[in-house]
Amino acid sequence: MKYILLLFLIAVEAKLRIYLTDTPLQRIGARIYKKKLLTDQFKSPKELTYDSSSRNLFFMYMDDVIQNSGRAVINVITKQAKKIHGIEKNKAIAVDPDTSDVYFGSEDGLYKYDPVTNEARNIGLYNVNIMKLVVRNNEMFLLDANNHMLYKVFNEGKTAVKLINMKTVMEFEIDDNRDVHFVTMCGVYCAINGHEIVKNTDLSVVYNFIVSDGRTYGVTEDGIYALDCANGTARMVADLDFIPRSMTFGDYGDIYYSEDDFIYKLSPISSYLVYNVHRNVK
Repeated sequence: MKYILLLFLIAVEAKLRIYLTDTPLQRIGARIYKKKLLTDQFKSPKELTYDSSSRNLFFMYMDDVIQNSGRAVINVITKQAKKIHGIEKNKAIAVDPDTSDVYFGSEDGLYKYDPVTNEARNIGLYNVNIMKLVVRNNEMFLLDANNHMLYKVFNEGKTAVKLINMKTVMEFEIDDNRDVHFVTMCGVYCAINGHEIVKNTDLSVVYNFIVSDGRTYGVTEDGIYALDCANGTARMVADLDFIPRSMTFGDYGDIYYSEDDFIYKLSPISSYLVYNVHRNVK
């Protein structure tokens, strides 16, 4: 089946531009992507987290059997998906980019994923309600769902120390420079190397952060922004005509996002033929 995308450009001479592809197309900013469905077998998937070494995409979903949130994983090449056992009521996931170790956060602490048994095992912080996890630069950080404050984790998940004295934190990320990007009820902020706090003057809310190729991006309702921590500014790099529940970057320019009960893969189109049909406007 062929899909046709029509773009109309109004000028002195009307021009009809046609792209002919074997999959649906999705435009993000100035780039065009092939859009493929990865799965529609999970309810309300979010917290998409990609592991480059295994080509696995981990995510959270609402499980009707356990009557709570569960975890699952899908291979983006084979599209084989499976539920992860051993954890319930989980809220967070993080992949160590250096070791590919996978961690989950739950109401009763920190879990580590065993890919051989496909189970998650509780390893510490049993009294912490973990809302968000980040592992970067061989360090682990978490957001406590009870007090909405940020902590740095030590001793392989045995202890946690307050990172910055900011309350009502709803979302955060650590970039490659160890800058702390976070969102509170009062706006979007960045703590330079975890210390000097700068408020972003361009954005009031970010739904999730993405760190890729040394840059930090914020996903909002209307687009993707490149964030400048030191200057407290944001520059739109791509507009969006959809609102993703969750979004993350993969390899080779791929983008993964969830919407409703669907997870999609967007692959950039590097070359294509464009047929322009001209007709005079009277």
